[in-house]
Amino acid sequence: MLPPGSERSCNGHDPLHFALRGYVSVVMNLFLQWPITVRTGIVALCALVVARFVNWAIYNWAYHRRPIGPWNPPREGDARHLADHLPIVGWWLLRREAGDHGRGFWIRPLCIELLFPLAIAAYYVFYTEGGTLPRGVLALPFQIPLHWQFLAHFLLASLMTIATFIDFDEQSIPDHVTIPGTCLGLCGALLAPAWFPFDTLGGITELHAASPGRWPAWLNGPAGLKWAVVITLVWGFALLDRRWIRRRGWKKAIEYFFVRMVRSREVWMATAVGVAVILVLIAYGWTAANPGRWTYLLSGLLGMAFAGGVTWGVRVSASTGLGVEALGFGDVTLMAMIGAYIGWQPSMLVFFLAPLVAIAFVLLRWMVTGETATPYGPYLCAATVLVLVFWDALWSNWAAPVFASLGSAVVGIVVACVALMGILLWIWRLIKEAIL
Repeated sequence: MLPPGSERSCNGHDPLHFALRGYVSVVMNLFLQWPITVRTGIVALCALVVARFVNWAIYNWAYHRRPIGPWNPPREGDARHLADHLPIVGWWLLRREAGDHGRGFWIRPLCIELLFPLAIAAYYVFYTEGGTLPRGVLALPFQIPLHWQFLAHFLLASLMTIATFIDFDEQSIPDHVTIPGTCLGLCGALLAPAWFPFDTLGGITELHAASPGRWPAWLNGPAGLKWAVVITLVWGFALLDRRWIRRRGWKKAIEYFFVRMVRSREVWMATAVGVAVILVLIAYGWTAANPGRWTYLLSGLLGMAFAGGVTWGVRVSASTGLGVEALGFGDVTLMAMIGAYIGWQPSMLVFFLAPLVAIAFVLLRWMVTGETATPYGPYLCAATVLVLVFWDALWSNWAAPVFASLGSAVVGIVVACVALMGILLWIWRLIKEAIL
């Protein structure tokens, strides 16, 4: 599973790391000995528990927190019953609070707790049975890495579900989702035996930042460490609450810029914790007794940087061209989180597929409601799901040969496309203003 050239020499071993890896391997092997029906049932049950948490997070992590659900205080004169806390059924019973929360408020959370476990269980069978492997390749020899990759997708799907419905509700994606989500993704990239999808061009190996090519040895040296630290610090700086106000001159603009960052205590603390966690992962990955995973930690960081950077570039370019804000910064942090789980190459596929998904939904919404404004985060999440489900068709049959032939020029092409998009939107705005 290691890419050529990823090994680094290390001094000694980490007893705790190897003890934990051994314990987890024993548990995984025991789990794999059970029949597929039993394993699928366990996965569905775990997904139901997570769906309960997803519903709680949707209402409690939103900027405008709403007291909806059995875990929140009941309305005056009412009381919580044990049955109210039951999954799915509890939401049906809470229909009695429609006068407080609106008619049909219970339908969406009920559907989440019903459909999310079914979808995760179906994806588990699909993925571990080799649904994303090339035709003719047996999934049996790859069961352990397939299960770890499924765990990554399970975590990502849970976080994206929370982000999707908060974004639908209030057109924002909170840091409560993206900061810990990004840290979890990088933690899995470093510690799990497998985390990223398979690269199936010329063999079946875990995708890394240089796929489908060879991993460059220089990234295992000080330059790779510097890149990891710089990406982390830039990510943390970007998360801070910043405002550039030039109405009173450059001096005041700089003063306001830094004062606002310091005064946003909650944002500052959350960002500091996130940066500290990632720096600890980098330090551990650099000195750990499992040096091969440094490749994937750095791949996750590069995926985070590319996905978030491109989305930020689109935000700046489109907003400049249109004269209005085109994307929220929550979309940038969301894509950075997604990049930490799947790497930069799949993130590029998500980036190009999301507008097609958005167009389909926006047209449908316009036909039904007459509205065109819609948050973009849910379509980034939907495109991510499509990329993961149709990974073999998208990567093996199309994207991998393109990446292999173009190499690093792919990044330059993307940057040029983002800049060109801003220019075209600016020209369109001028034409529109001249006509109107």
